[in-house]
Amino acid sequence: MDALCPSAAPPQVPVRSGRSSKRHRAPLTACAVEPRDSSQAQCKPGRLGLARLAVFSLPVLLFQAVELAWRSYLPAFLTQTVGVSLALVGGLMLGVRVFDAVADVVLGWVSDTTTTPLGRRAPWMALGAIMVPVGALALFLAPPGSGVLRVIGAGVLLHIGYSFIVTPHGGWGLELSEDEAERTRIMGAKVWFGVMGSIGMLALIGLLERRFGFTIASLAAMLGIVIAAAAPLAVFAVLATFREPRPKAGNVPAAPSLAELLRVMIGDPDLRRILVLYMLCGMADASTAAVFLFLAEPVLGLKGLGAMLLLMQPVMVLFTLPLWAIMADRFGRRRVLAVGFGWQALTMPLVLLVPTGNAAAFALFLALRGLTFGIDYMLLRAMVADIAEKGSGSGPRMSGSYYALSSVTLKLALGLGAGFGLWLVSASGFQVGTAPGATASLAIRLAYALPSAFAGLCALLVLGGRGAAAPQAMVHDLQFS
Repeated sequence: MDALCPSAAPPQVPVRSGRSSKRHRAPLTACAVEPRDSSQAQCKPGRLGLARLAVFSLPVLLFQAVELAWRSYLPAFLTQTVGVSLALVGGLMLGVRVFDAVADVVLGWVSDTTTTPLGRRAPWMALGAIMVPVGALALFLAPPGSGVLRVIGAGVLLHIGYSFIVTPHGGWGLELSEDEAERTRIMGAKVWFGVMGSIGMLALIGLLERRFGFTIASLAAMLGIVIAAAAPLAVFAVLATFREPRPKAGNVPAAPSLAELLRVMIGDPDLRRILVLYMLCGMADASTAAVFLFLAEPVLGLKGLGAMLLLMQPVMVLFTLPLWAIMADRFGRRRVLAVGFGWQALTMPLVLLVPTGNAAAFALFLALRGLTFGIDYMLLRAMVADIAEKGSGSGPRMSGSYYALSSVTLKLALGLGAGFGLWLVSASGFQVGTAPGATASLAIRLAYALPSAFAGLCALLVLGGRGAAAPQAMVHDLQFS
């Protein structure tokens, strides 16, 4: 999920002086269009104000709405209302992600290398703001019995438009400031607004479910309308407020071809290891998200509480993520990542012990799982930012391409995870609209718990295996403050 997938630059290595430490910081600069005169863009020293941080973070609210709708509500809507089979829904979620992933790589490179009077990123974001509403309305307002071609076409259009926004915006965010501390602050703001957007959306869904009796079809329609409205509003607010950084002046080497850039990036062992961990995170999260509503309502009998229970982890992130960031600064990213993956592997099987009909026990389980939720994305994205900066050297900034590669990895993982989770539900013998038997209930619980537990164990092996400390981003983080 840029869905809780923070991007932050690493903390600078402190200079030791006895028990105290001081950090060297470069002067801060941030370029934004003056609110009173959009024709006069100026570069001002200092940090971006909170209002401008909020504006730049607006597209993150769109990202959260799309991922929430796609991962948690679309499978139930398509199967229960539109009449699409579980197997076909799983194939759709995987296929659209794969198609989207290919477009993401190309778009990242194009947004790095194509210069227009409006900038490198802005034209693609504007085009995405037109495509997303069309795809969202066609998909989430699909009537019962809609043809497969409509569903597939709408899903592809939604995700291609989504990529046209998220990839250039992600690369732009990495270039919004040259100062590491300010860049961390910008990415932290994106995470914060993303989490707050998730909480607001889930709270609204919970209210509509509990107070007004919204069905899955009604909720899907509401989500489609919200996504359709949010895309142009968020994108054009950013484009009206910010201007892109100017390209490097002087004799700058030509940008590499897409094939050459991919060869360099994939050949980087530091980046490969991080992408493997990214893949494990995405598959685990998508699998549990796809199975969640089947677990909460048919199996645990908590009808109408799904959205409110989904609030548990975002609320936990608001309080725990800053603490984990401090811990990573103190003890190193690799060690904190190991704690997160280990806790994931340890806590997920506890869902097998949650009694049917006991909302408090399920909420307690979600709170325990949420203690480390989000730290994997936060720290892995910070490592990708390190490598992207190192990879640019004296040449043109290729931040969009590095962002795209990590985004592609995540999207492929999300598609595989969602498809695998739904396949497990289908293989359990569960029939939509009927109460699951004991065997199907156990199978759905296992489908929810095992992918995340297995991914956590695999990630621990990656972190602890031979050469695990090789990535420079990890090596630097093993120094103690």
